[in-house]
Amino acid sequence: MPEPFAPGQEKPQFEVAIIGAGAGGICAGIKLAEIGITDIVLVDRAADFGGTWLFNTYPGVGADLPTLAYQFSFARKHDWKRFFADGKEIQDYHVGLAHRAGLPGKTMFNTDIVTEEWDEANHLWRLHISAGGQLTARFVISAVGAYLRPKDRPAIPGLDEFRGEVMIPSRWNHDYDFTGKRVAIVGVGSSTAQIAPAIAAEVANLDVYQRTTQWYFPKPDFPMARWMQQALRVPGLSALLHGVALAGIEVGLRGLVYTPNRLFRAGSWPVDSGARALYRGWLRYKVRDPRVRAKLVPGYGPGCTRGTLGGDYLPIFNRRNVELVTDSIARITEDAIVTVDGTHRPIDALVLATGYEVFSDPESYREGTVVGANGFDLGTFFNTEGLQAYHSTAVAGLPNRWMMVGPYSWTGTAFHYILENAMRNINRAIDTARIRGATKTEVRGEAQQRYHAMQMRRGRNLAYYFSVHCAGSNTYFVNSHGDSPYVRPSSLLQSRREGVTYPLDDYTYDRLPAVVANSFGTEHATAATV
Repeated sequence: MPEPFAPGQEKPQFEVAIIGAGAGGICAGIKLAEIGITDIVLVDRAADFGGTWLFNTYPGVGADLPTLAYQFSFARKHDWKRFFADGKEIQDYHVGLAHRAGLPGKTMFNTDIVTEEWDEANHLWRLHISAGGQLTARFVISAVGAYLRPKDRPAIPGLDEFRGEVMIPSRWNHDYDFTGKRVAIVGVGSSTAQIAPAIAAEVANLDVYQRTTQWYFPKPDFPMARWMQQALRVPGLSALLHGVALAGIEVGLRGLVYTPNRLFRAGSWPVDSGARALYRGWLRYKVRDPRVRAKLVPGYGPGCTRGTLGGDYLPIFNRRNVELVTDSIARITEDAIVTVDGTHRPIDALVLATGYEVFSDPESYREGTVVGANGFDLGTFFNTEGLQAYHSTAVAGLPNRWMMVGPYSWTGTAFHYILENAMRNINRAIDTARIRGATKTEVRGEAQQRYHAMQMRRGRNLAYYFSVHCAGSNTYFVNSHGDSPYVRPSSLLQSRREGVTYPLDDYTYDRLPAVVANSFGTEHATAATV
């Protein structure tokens, strides 16, 4: 968007800066080009594209959704090797998209943005780099994803005293030989469900430390036969099959949102009870020892977590060298873990699969990191007022800035769907500003409040379920404020339609003074609201 500038005004280096070069950043770069925006820069602290799939290379890593869902609708791949793709193939898919879109030449790797600061005088963002210096951009898109930072330093007494090998899933040491080693894994989420089966046969013994029980669902994985890959070449077939799955999710979400509150409360108890009964049968099929099975039965409903596909995980507890430990950890010594009952279990290696800070945690947003108009601080706002954003992307007080994964954004689907949905919304906002010749656009505070109130009304059933049925689950669907900003309480069609049909006047549009012409040929001589 070429703009003439008055004397003293600073021209931004880029029209759009995208923070993050994972799946979200790649999607943003591709989608911005569709509305004619090519003056962009992607910035990532890593050395390559990929985000989550670049960092997580631990044994057994892979998708927990079928490949038909785990891809972008604009770049469907027919020749996936497995029904649930492994991490390397997913990483290759994303990197391939980035290269085909010409994004490597527009990306700054090994660059960590530590502060985002709005410059009102010049209608631009100053992005301060940890190593020194800054970038400037008219618009900013945060594409840092859902899982922001690994919780790699859990508060376990004595952790620093341990002399053996310590690793986390996102920083896996592939040079370490697990053969014959005594290994402990702390945490029982998705990473452990993949790591434990991958190493159980080679280690001397494996202790899995479980604080909170999880639901482990079947994972019907299999190699994609040649005829399946060929069939997916048929134009529209992959989209049709995915559409059928989305239709099922749509029905479920509408039922969740629109079932009368009293009926939902009454019906949720027998549904959960039936699910637990079925789960006990599943455990009897997978785990022989009744004492271990008893430790694996959740005391909360199946909808309380995102769900873990653990068809290969549960049978490891039939092995003599694997133990499920549910006693709390008292401390770690230089060569062992000691539990509160006094048991001393020697180990050579410790895997901390203790999860991530996620986008729905207010603590994930540090004060002073994103500072907008009139000193508005995103970290302060989210930590004091709670997480909220207009259509999950824009926050009043942060002009020209959007999030691809924001409060109330997950719709029960793969994040690829969510990222595309976000970019439809963001593209509309940026394109409208450009058409109007605006150098500053910002969602109105009253529009954000109205949208958030609507989400709260729609989310009454979810709020009840998470607060009552999920007690003791330690779910990341509920944050430290007791809110549930991870899940979007609307149907898929609603989220898609509302994100591109919102009233344009829910944003304000302003123009720098003395901008006499924009790329559309409109002339102006003074500052204006447009």
